[in-house]
Amino acid sequence: MQRKMLYSVAVVAILLLAAVGYFFSSEKAPSRPAEKVPAVAMPPGVVWNDLYKFGKQGYEPSLVVDSKGYMYYTAHKNLDDKTTWDYLASWFFVGSPDGTGWKSPSDPPIRGQKWKTEAGDEGDLAVDANDRIYFVDTYLIDNHLHVFDSPGVWQYSVRVQKTTGTDDRPWIAAQGSGICHYLGNNGVVVNGGRYWYYRSTDGGRIWSRATVIPGNGWAHIDAETKGTHAYVIDEGDTGVPADILVYPSSDSGVSWNFNEPIVVGHRDGPGLADGFPVWISSGPDGAVWCMWVDADDAINNGSRVFIGWSHDYGQTWNTSEITPWKGLFEYPTIDVGDDGSIAVAFYATETLPVTDDTEWFVYGAMLRPDSPFHPWNSNFTAQSAAMRDYKQYESKHAKDAANVTGLNSTLFFNFTKGEQGPVSTGTNLHALHDFFEIAVGPDGYLDVAYQHYVGPTNGASELYFVRGMLDEGNMTMPMRGG
Repeated sequence: MQRKMLYSVAVVAILLLAAVGYFFSSEKAPSRPAEKVPAVAMPPGVVWNDLYKFGKQGYEPSLVVDSKGYMYYTAHKNLDDKTTWDYLASWFFVGSPDGTGWKSPSDPPIRGQKWKTEAGDEGDLAVDANDRIYFVDTYLIDNHLHVFDSPGVWQYSVRVQKTTGTDDRPWIAAQGSGICHYLGNNGVVVNGGRYWYYRSTDGGRIWSRATVIPGNGWAHIDAETKGTHAYVIDEGDTGVPADILVYPSSDSGVSWNFNEPIVVGHRDGPGLADGFPVWISSGPDGAVWCMWVDADDAINNGSRVFIGWSHDYGQTWNTSEITPWKGLFEYPTIDVGDDGSIAVAFYATETLPVTDDTEWFVYGAMLRPDSPFHPWNSNFTAQSAAMRDYKQYESKHAKDAANVTGLNSTLFFNFTKGEQGPVSTGTNLHALHDFFEIAVGPDGYLDVAYQHYVGPTNGASELYFVRGMLDEGNMTMPMRGG
């Protein structure tokens, strides 16, 4: 009996010692190593200069810059209030290279008064390799081309009719010595296409007959300033899923194959209801960039921004989503500088869904070719992979995980606000109209022509300009809202 008790006590003691040993061994066991945060930083953001306010009402501003740095700006007039007009045609301003002084030409010969005396609706601008500026203006039924030499010295004006009827937003591109490309927008499909293409080789004095671009989608055109390549982008159709199509020409528009487009990407949703959701911009040495927008229930779900780039004159393409956060992005626009820098801008909200109190801001970003985030840089592949790793890590650990984007992207920008205050407020998605435009100048600045909606009528917006330079010494982590 006593031996049994001693045996039982021994067993209990062994079990207690085992338990104590297990406890202390558990305390001393190394903890699971923390997940390593990927080491990555975003490219520098744009640091913006002071705003320039024109004191004029208008909307849908276009902007180009010549090789000397002089800038040219046009915008639609506020048709709801003619007391805001100084003259009839669309606004046309010439800006100093530093962007601090703007004025309309005041003393051209009498024929040059056409740009001031013909009724204007909206216009577009282009610059050729000789720094000749082409300003196409329209009041829907007739179009007028006004041609200036740098810096805004009038040369001649031509009254021309393009498309079959209402030309709702003309586009013009120029290259070489007086070669001009023109897209006329019928607004609906006419004879097989909504857009018709025209070409001139004498500075816009004489134009070719129309060539119809098939389909009903929004379109845009651009051309190499000093080369022979030109490009048209088209979304295929509106209001439904559609392919993003590019048509290249290698001979300055002498020949196009509008029956065999190159498919760059696809829009899964119907896109945005208005505006210009596709853009194309030509750069140096075979580089060409394009952009499109996808959206479905934009008020609640926002929109997504995509970009494509080619380095073989538009024959083959890489694409990436560049949506920086969950928001509604309207009227994104792109431009390529002569050095290959790529810039992007848009109006955007910082949150969803969009409500009557939602504020809209103007954002811009730029990448230089020497940046590891630029596709032409040899470190691009490694940098893209590092940023994707960071985005995936962020999606697991961020409190606002639903706001993380770019998990499968390859191209990343650092968007900053061109102006700290809002440019519009509320759910009126047409308040900022159909587009605005940017230009990368020869001095490396990103120049932005944009607007403030002041209301309450449709055309009551104030015209603005801002420019900025990359903060080259400051690599920053990505921040939602810029």
